[in-house]
Amino acid sequence: MIISRNAWIVVADGSRASVYENVGEIGEISLKLLKSVDQKHEPGSHAGEGQHKSSTQEYRDPHAAAKHNFLHALVEDLAHDAQAGKFAELVLIASPAALGDVRQKMPAGLEKKIVKQISKDYSHMAPNELSKTLMHSTD
Repeated sequence: MIISRNAWIVVADGSRASVYENVGEIGEISLKLLKSVDQKHEPGSHAGEGQHKSSTQEYRDPHAAAKHNFLHALVEDLAHDAQAGKFAELVLIASPAALGDVRQKMPAGLEKKIVKQISKDYSHMAPNELSKTLMHSTD
């Protein structure tokens, strides 16, 4: 897989996410960790606290509600970064369930920046392992 230099790569599941920047030369993938967040330290803190309370009420399972809120905050955070011009291209890698949830919340401005979506759970991988996997991926 070819990923442009300076593209952001987001690897997420329902409870954690890592955001990387590709700092590799042309044809290489070398990931630099920009930020890592989990449900305990939810992204989007710049948007204010308590904004997801109504969405939590849609779920009877508190675990499902927490995943929903976490992914919603992640999308808001990425949309904010995209609008601020922090990246031009985005590769989104998430577990199938998380990817489906993220797609439902994706604003058009952020969606336009996505160059690749991979429906796999790579959230457990170290950056060097992830780089190798992406280099050899045909997804």
